[in-house]
This record gives sequence, C-alpha cells and structure tokens, in this order.
Amino acid sequence: MNKTVPIVRTDEWLVKLHSRPLQLCERLTPYFEEATARDIYLHLIQHGMYQPSNDIANIVDQMKKKRMWKHITTIYEALKKQWNSPDVPIFLFPADPHNRKLAREFNSKGGLAYPDKLFLFLLPHHTEKEIKAVFTHEYNHVWRFAKHEKQSDDYTLLDAIILEGLAENAVREYVGDTYKANWTTYYSEQEIIQFWRRYLSPHQSIPVHHPLYNRLLYGLGFYPNMLGYAVGYSIVHHCLQKRGVRFSELMELSSERIVQLARLGE
Repeated sequence: MNKTVPIVRTDEWLVKLHSRPLQLCERLTPYFEEATARDIYLHLIQHGMYQPSNDIANIVDQMKKKRMWKHITTIYEALKKQWNSPDVPIFLFPADPHNRKLAREFNSKGGLAYPDKLFLFLLPHHTEKEIKAVFTHEYNHVWRFAKHEKQSDDYTLLDAIILEGLAENAVREYVGDTYKANWTTYYSEQEIIQFWRRYLSPHQSIPVHHPLYNRLLYGLGFYPNMLGYAVGYSIVHHCLQKRGVRFSELMELSSERIVQLARLGE
C-alpha cells in the first residue's frame, strides 16, 4: 500500500487487538486532545464501531480477505483528486453487527468525520458501491469543514443540517441515486416543508450543546425520525435540482445562504 496515502493500517492493529478495544484505542490518543482511550472508544461506539463478540475475529479476517483497506485507498485517491480536498488520516474498523439502529438506518455501516481525521465502520458484506457511498458522505464532511472553518462549539443546528444534506447529496451525485441513505425517502416534499417551518427553522441557531440539538437533528423522542438529516437533504437537493446551483458552488456557501437559495415551499 502506498505509504503517502493516509489510510492508517488498522488492519494490522486489529489482528492483535480486536478483542481488546481499549488497547486498540490507546493508539488513537495522539489524534485526540485530552481524551483517554476509554473516552475515545465510548464515543466511537455511539457512531457504529464494533464491541467485542465471538464473531469479531472472523469479521476482521473477512474484511482483510476482501481487501477493504485497499479499496478505501482507491476511493480516497479518486475523490481527493476530483474535489481537491484535504489529506486526513483515515481509520477503518469493523461496525457493530448487533446495532439495530445502525442496521435499520444505514445497513450496518457508519462513519465519523472531523476536520483532521475520518473514521469508517464497515462489515464484510458491504459492496464496493456501499463502501464508496459511506466514504463519500464522510469525506464530504471533511471537505466542508475545510471550506468553512468553525470550532465545533460554534456549530449550529443549521450548520449540522446542511452538513448532512450536502454529504448525502454528494452520495447521490458521485455514487448514484440507488445508494442514498434510506432516510432521504422517508417524507414527502410537503412534510419536509412543514417540518422545516414547525420544528427546525425556529431553532436553527441553537448550538451543539443545546438540549434540543440531537433531538432535532436525529429526530429523537416525539420528533420525526432522522428529522434534521431528511430536511437537510431536501434543502440541498432543492438548490441542485430546482435552482440549478452546482454542487461545487454550494460547498463554498454558508449554511444560511444555502437555505435562502433553496426557497423551500416556493
């Protein structure tokens, strides 16, 4: 594997440490400020990383046989060239095959993006196109972070909604309509407009640590499932399909400007 490409060889880590995730996460502490291996592991679990089980050794073996690390390298190289986007270290780990929500909403694949690193959580059954879809989604976040430098504490609910909308429209544009997430099809256009006006627009400026932030973004409790994600996808899709804005142009614009361009309900 080309050593200049930032795909970290977590396959080699997993051979020895797959049943000891805290020791595995010790190797991640240089990439996080003031976080312990336990902090990191608990955080990654929330986004789809595996937990030790009897089948994990076989899962790792199958992922290696399918050359998933090499495949991600190929996808990364193509997207980086196409987008002129940043270099960040990329970490691949098995996903949690027993996570029901991950299975239902994302077909048991997940990811987590930061401005300076990217994590993918996959299983051996994922096809090349599925892998490309989740990588495209997460790497689009990295590109967006680079275009609009903000501290995580300064992110608003609207920023998160648009971030997810851009990422899944990138999947539609660069991978194919078939590989969009299920939540892009949950609601009609009229429902999306209603949700935006009723639930999201009044709270669009709330920060990450606000009690409503995750509830509105993910549609928790009594809110519609995957609320912020679904509305974000529609806002960006409106800009692309109905307003004729190019995807690369949208990546340059603020979240507020993207909402203005979409003109939901018009």
